Parts: sequence; structure tokens; C-alpha cells
Amino acid sequence: MNSNIRSYGLVPWMLLGLLLIVSVPLMLCMPLTADPALYDLQAETVLEGGVLYRDIVEPNLPGIVWAHIAVRSLFGWSEYALKSVDLVIVGLITVLLCLWFRQNAKTETGPPVSERVFMGLMLLWFYFGTSEWCHCQRDTWMFLPALLALYLRRRQIERQQNDTASGASLFRWGFVEGLIWATGFWIKPFIAIPALAAMVFGWILVRNRSRILTDIAGVLCGGLLIGGLGTVWLITSGTWPHFWEMAIEWNPTYFEVGRERWTWDRLWRQQLRFYPFTLAHLVALPVAVVSLINCRRPSDEKDRLSDTLLSAVYLGWLFQTFFLQHLFDYIHVPEVMLALTLSIRAVNGSLDFRIVSGNSVRTGTCMRAPLAGICVLLALAFSPATDWSRVQHLKACLNEGSTPAVKTGLQHFPLPDWTELQPALDFLRQQELNDGELTVHNVYVVHAYRELDLKPSTRFVYLDVLTRVFRDHQDEIVESLDRSGHRFILSSLLENGMTPEEYRDRTGAHALPEAFPQDHLDEFPYQHPVVFRSGQYVIHEVKGSAAPLNPAFSPLASMSRE
Repeated sequence: MNSNIRSYGLVPWMLLGLLLIVSVPLMLCMPLTADPALYDLQAETVLEGGVLYRDIVEPNLPGIVWAHIAVRSLFGWSEYALKSVDLVIVGLITVLLCLWFRQNAKTETGPPVSERVFMGLMLLWFYFGTSEWCHCQRDTWMFLPALLALYLRRRQIERQQNDTASGASLFRWGFVEGLIWATGFWIKPFIAIPALAAMVFGWILVRNRSRILTDIAGVLCGGLLIGGLGTVWLITSGTWPHFWEMAIEWNPTYFEVGRERWTWDRLWRQQLRFYPFTLAHLVALPVAVVSLINCRRPSDEKDRLSDTLLSAVYLGWLFQTFFLQHLFDYIHVPEVMLALTLSIRAVNGSLDFRIVSGNSVRTGTCMRAPLAGICVLLALAFSPATDWSRVQHLKACLNEGSTPAVKTGLQHFPLPDWTELQPALDFLRQQELNDGELTVHNVYVVHAYRELDLKPSTRFVYLDVLTRVFRDHQDEIVESLDRSGHRFILSSLLENGMTPEEYRDRTGAHALPEAFPQDHLDEFPYQHPVVFRSGQYVIHEVKGSAAPLNPAFSPLASMSRE
């Protein structure tokens, strides 16, 4: 019997080991999405003496650019370096979540190793199955300082509950916590919602509230220091006036347009892309609500504080992603990881893969192993991380690295289609372009700047999105393009609304597809002559002005079909 117990306890370890062996190389070979490529361009601009916001438009806080500056300065400019840092960050997040719960109410011991390993398995299985759109993104990177600060918040509340710390100690540790929360805030300010939720519900659990103000003062001082240091950088680098202009004059339209794109259909499709891991919300949501309702009631639960704080952060995170942000996949990664942690905790109390403990059967253990098995089967059946169509590229990934063919085979969305893009890049290389002589029209072709080692022609790098978002600045965008001296424009028919069936015809490499909607031929960039086409990617030679732009959210062919 003991031998069977030991063998069964190895199952989650074996699954985790296999997942890492298969998925880590595939993750390193997956293509970067457009956002990290943009942050690289911004970091390079700053490192070469440029001014953020003035030289490259960015509607967000500069924290992620600072992170890219640090990563690139330390580890170089390869894609592998950035993706390796992303994997380290996700690994640390996973470890922190697995170690969060400490005491079991019944046994007075911490959760067994098998539970922690199973939790880590599910968390990593989820992340390895997300699309390239979710990797190296701000929301996941700010999740790490959020968890570090949450650990400090728990310890700070325990000091106040047990009355074991002096006022100076409370202030000091609150100050450190404030530093970490504020660091995450510079990456993305929405971290303030779960941070506030954790603090409020933590203070509710403190009976002696005489020193809560000391705690608050420490957190605020730490936050203000990091906020002040960041502001000093903005001022001394000459960035402040351009940052302020973006925040006051440009961003209101940015957030307004984002709300216009929030639909239930987009939400449903996003949840399906994370299936089956989004099922964890069905357990985590009611568990978190009940946990907060019962947080002040008498209980023998030895880790009530951990339950309360993580539930508060989960609900706070859920609120800010669904009601304050755009409906993008990468925004929801941390909240799903929190849901998985809470749901596994709820099913288990202490999820145990062993059927017996000592000579007695644990209450409910007969259900835990089958539930764990169901989770594994669902992940095997539906997670892209272990889908054979992607796993079969492992050999090529190990032998050839991240080639265009491997990237195309591993990516979830053809944005960009690296095999179709490569001939267009080769054509542009033959033109021996200088900095500023290429304009990339669409978001997911922004990689062309890095591939060709060119600087963008204007500060409007995400040209198609900025054209649509900043509708009141059309004249400024056109004027900037016309003054840039650009010679060629690279655009994507797929991103501009055409389907593969429509653009994959036999019209040749020097013409638009026959299905191209004629009523858009006089709009940028299609009023400029086509000199090369590879599938969806079109290269135009600049002849005349960039006007008129197309500020619609459903451009080109998708508009003509309505």
C-alpha cells in the first residue's frame, strides 16, 4: 500500500516535468506579438537619446518601457532573451501562488507537496496554452510585484493582529510594501484596484486598529517615493510635457474608443480561447464572495487571512479587467491564474493525491483524485499547450530555432504570417532603406522595423490603430507622414479586413487582389501604387500625400460586406 501511495504521489511531478520539457522550448520559439516589439522600439529610442511620447506615441505609463530598457541592457536584444525573462516572471508568479496557502484547518499542517505541484501544473499548463498575444505583456509582468506586495500585506496584517510590532516596524514594512505596489502601478495603474481591495479587507480583520494609520502612512510614503522618482525621470529626461499632453489631450479618446469595442460576443470568444481553465471562475467566484462575507465570523480556519486577501485581490482584479480595461486576452491572464489557485484550494482544503493518510482515510479524499484526473483530461483535450499540431514542431524548434516556418506553425493567430511576410521583408532589404524611409501601416507588421533594423518614419508606430483611435488628430498624422520622407509603405490585407480566400488569388506580386473593395482605393495606403505583394502583405511606393486616412474600426472589405 505504501508503495502505491508513493507512486501515485509522483504523478503530478511526472506531468509537470513532461509539460516543462515540451513547452519551454516551444514557448521560446513562439513569435513575439506586436506589443513587446513596440516596447523594444520605445526602449531603443530612449537608450539612443530620444524622448518617449514625443518620438513614439504611447498612451500608457512608461513602466513597461523602463522594464524593457533594463532587460535589454542586461541581456541583449534577442527574442530569446525577452521570452526567457517572461518565463522566469511566470515561473516566479507560479511559485508564489503555490506557496500562498500555509495551514490546513483540520491537520494543522501546510498543504501537501502534491497539491502545490498540481497547482503549479495547472497554472503553467494554462499559461503555456495562451497565445503569443499574452506573452511578455504588462498585465502579467505587473502581477509579479502585486503578489510580492500581497505577501508583505499578509505579514503586515499579522503583525497588527498579534500586536507584535512597534509603530516604527509597521511603518517601515508598510513603506517597503508601498514601493512594490507603486512599481507595479508604473507598469499599469489598474493594479491599484486589487491593491486597495487587499488593504481594506486586511484592515477589517485587525481588531486593534490604533496603528492602522501608521500602516497606511508607510504604504503611502513608499508609493509616493516611487511615484516621485518616476516623475523626476519624466521631467529630467524632457518627457514630462509630452507625457502630460498625451494624458490630457489624446487619451480620453483612446479610452472612449476602447469601450465602444466591448461586446458580449468578444467576451465569449475570449473565454473560449482560455477554455477549459476559465471554468475555474465557476468555483472561484462564489468561493471568493463567501470568503469576504465570512471574513469576520468566528472560525477554526488557521489561514483565514490568506483566503480573505487572495479572494479580495481576485475580485478586485476581476473588476478592473472587465469594467475598466479593453477586452484583450492578455489582460485576463492574471485573473485566471488567481481563479485556478482559489478553485484548487476550495476543492481541496488541502488537495491530496494520496488515497489514505497513515491508517485512516481522509474525509473527501475519494473525490479529490478523480477531480484532479478530470482537470488533467480536460487540459489534455482542449489546451493548445499539449495539442499535437503544435507539439509536433518540437523537433524543428530544437534543431532550427525560431525560424519563420516554426513561428508560423506555433502561433495561434496569423498575425503576422511569418512565411508570407518573409518575401516582403526580403524585397525591402533589397531597397537598401535608411531610417525613416519605411512606414508600417498595421499593428502586427511592426516587427518589420526590428527585422530590417530600421527606425519608424513617424512617431505614430501603430499607425492603423492610432488613426482610428485618435480621430481628432487626423491632420497631424497626415502632416507627419508627408514630412517624414518615407519611400515605402508595408500593409496587411488581413488586418485591414480581407479574408484569406479573398487575397489569395492569382493576380500576381504587383497588384491588389481582384476582391479588393474599389471604394477604398483612394484611401491610405492603397492610393499609392503597389510594387510588391506576398499574400496578405502589400508594399506600396509612396507617391503623393498620405491623405485621406481611414478612421473606421471595420475597414476595407469587412465594411463593404455590411
